[in-house]
Amino acid sequence: LIIFLGAATCAAFIGIGVTAAMDDQVDQFDRLAEDLVHQIQRAWEDYVTAASMIHGRCRGRNFTRADFRQTYEYLVGSGLDFQAAQFDPNITREERPAVEQEARDFYGQHYPHIEYRGIIGFETANSTTVEPRSEQDYYFPIHYMEPVIGNEAAIDLDYHASGSRKRTVLFCMNEGKPALTDRLRLVQEKTESAFGVVLMHPGYNLTEQVATQKAAEAEAARQGEDAEPIDVSKLDIEAYTEPWPRDLASIVIRIPDLLRRAGKTRGDQSIVSLYDMSDSNGIPLFLGSAQIDGNPQRKEPATLTFLPEETLDELYERVAETKALYHEQVVHAANKEWIVAVYSVDGTYKPNVLFVVLGGVIIFVASLALAAWMYTNQRRIDTYNQMKAASEAERAALILDNARQATKAERELNDFIAHEVRNPVAAAMSACSFVKNAIEGDHPLNTEEQRQETRDDVNIIDNALRFVNDLLRNMLDMHRAANKQLKVNMTPTDILHDVLESVHAMLPQRDPKFAVEVDCPEGLVTMTDRLRLKQVCLNLARNSVKFIHEGFIRLRAQVIDNEVHIFIEDSGPGIPADKRQMLFSKFQESLDSLSQGTGIGLFLCKNLVALMDGEIRLDDNYDSGIPGNPGTRFVVNLKQPPIDPKAMQEYHTHHTTKETGDTTPLSDDEESVPYELPQSLSVLFVDDDPILRKLFARTIRTVVPSWSIREAANGETALRLVETNQFDLIFMDMYMASVEKQLLGTEAVRELRKQGVTCRICGLSANDKEMEFLQAGADSFCFKPFPCEPVALTQELCRILYADVAGESSVSN
Repeated sequence: LIIFLGAATCAAFIGIGVTAAMDDQVDQFDRLAEDLVHQIQRAWEDYVTAASMIHGRCRGRNFTRADFRQTYEYLVGSGLDFQAAQFDPNITREERPAVEQEARDFYGQHYPHIEYRGIIGFETANSTTVEPRSEQDYYFPIHYMEPVIGNEAAIDLDYHASGSRKRTVLFCMNEGKPALTDRLRLVQEKTESAFGVVLMHPGYNLTEQVATQKAAEAEAARQGEDAEPIDVSKLDIEAYTEPWPRDLASIVIRIPDLLRRAGKTRGDQSIVSLYDMSDSNGIPLFLGSAQIDGNPQRKEPATLTFLPEETLDELYERVAETKALYHEQVVHAANKEWIVAVYSVDGTYKPNVLFVVLGGVIIFVASLALAAWMYTNQRRIDTYNQMKAASEAERAALILDNARQATKAERELNDFIAHEVRNPVAAAMSACSFVKNAIEGDHPLNTEEQRQETRDDVNIIDNALRFVNDLLRNMLDMHRAANKQLKVNMTPTDILHDVLESVHAMLPQRDPKFAVEVDCPEGLVTMTDRLRLKQVCLNLARNSVKFIHEGFIRLRAQVIDNEVHIFIEDSGPGIPADKRQMLFSKFQESLDSLSQGTGIGLFLCKNLVALMDGEIRLDDNYDSGIPGNPGTRFVVNLKQPPIDPKAMQEYHTHHTTKETGDTTPLSDDEESVPYELPQSLSVLFVDDDPILRKLFARTIRTVVPSWSIREAANGETALRLVETNQFDLIFMDMYMASVEKQLLGTEAVRELRKQGVTCRICGLSANDKEMEFLQAGADSFCFKPFPCEPVALTQELCRILYADVAGESSVSN
């Protein structure tokens, strides 16, 4: 059944397709034929325009033969093909002698080989030779003509003598419209089947305004410079009104030239014939015919082959015999009606049925394929189900593998943290036990030795806790830098005073075995983030402090290839070759033999330098020059050119200096306090840890003992307190437990703002919750733990209170 339906569909498709292809060819031929007719009409209009231009130039006879020659050359330059351009003035009997004398003088001077015979014409309707015209009241001779060479027989030929020329002249003068003669055999024509026509144009009647303007100009010229305002109503306008129609402009047109102009841009192949339906003989008269062989790409003009004369009836018979496609249309050419007949050439416009037949074959083959498909469909479905099951099993295995990889990565991170934290915590616990025993003993701290040991133990505890704090903060900065969450503030920076000297001041200077040196030219200023660059240099320099035993640590800056480079050099033991490949990797092994350091500092440095569009690398060829200590050199290429130090002053004049505080503070005394803290302030500290609340109050009172500090264990308590109390500053922790419900710090901030609380609110968390707090309505954010040193604490409180005023960042560690 499927094969039978396919065969029937194939036959129907071929039948409908062949019919549609034939109709499409007919439509295409009709469109192209109509376009050719329009081209003939446009070509004809070009000739009418040219005749009008000749008449306009010669109107009033205020021109010379040189002017007429210039008009002719302009027409030739425009690309218009014609046999001759003429101007035929209306000459009266009285004007004839002077006109003939002017022509005789002109031709005798410029064309001495021409025998001028005066005004000539065909005296009778059946005359075949021209002769001097008899005495008439007026004449319309071809007095001006270009080109002269080749048209000598038409010099001063009177169009008003007889025949169709006279009828054409009378039509122009009576109707005031352009007119065509009947078909003419041009005297100079050499092609047997080529005919021509003469287009005569009487010009156009000018308005009264032109005559008025001419009369006014004449009156002004008569009165001279002292002319008074001219009264138009008193002017003799009739004296300046030209009679119309008076003279004629004419163009001799060869029908082959007309067809060539219309068909030169064709891209198809067809035959076009012209017939004059309004000939004086009363029958359609052949004008011309040509076969057009166009270029389909239209890169070259079409080739026209002119055909011999045939009657319209003969044309109809030939079209019927050849079954050619035929299109006929009547067009108006001045006072004539022409038939434009277009028909196809043998072998053209044949319907292309190849694709139709191919489509039918494809349909039949498709029916066979459909039958085969139905036969094999069940097997294909079974195969698909098997592949689907295998794919699902593979996807499940992939999910399981990804889960294992994630678990492994988490375990490695936990192992890393446990490994890095275990030693400092163990040291802190041991030192804390020693301090506890020293304080609770029978004679606590009686001797200087006991007090010194206790100071050492306290330093051990402080260093261990700072190490853990730095580890957690570096991991946070590492995450934020890797995710492009850190911001850079590129400002003009003095490398010596703003960066290297500050880092030099923060390094330990008490060890006499090595020296910290700074080598930087004075006035080296470039665009960079001062805080980030100090963090990178300090991290690298502190690594050198851990490993160096003698020699030096050198902080050096230099301009190479118009780019600022910073070098951190030391005379330490150097980095083993097997560890250099993974030097800047996350969680890389410690670089020293005692496995000190967090293992993520260099990875953080790489990310910070990348944020500033720079690069950092290890110089493998460096040697410190100290035997046994090859040393290490890190090169930071800022990829920024040095700038004029004056630009730094201009920048700070027009910009408010601000530095984001997203990273670990570099020093307690690094920045000066921008504002003074108010002596009276009401503060609410919200945290679920009572120890942290107690320590916060103690810490605040070290710098501003006069502040009033209230405590709340959760967000719900804070909401109740603000109903009866007014606070100037609220610190809000992120995660807090409650017996009633779990209310996050951001949720508490949002509720406070809803209740109309307008005081400053600072979010607190050990995690990066800056965006959550700011979106909830907080004014600033601070990472826990809170700084305890007086200067750093004062800086942080000023930042929280005045961040909006100073243009500083709303977040800090």
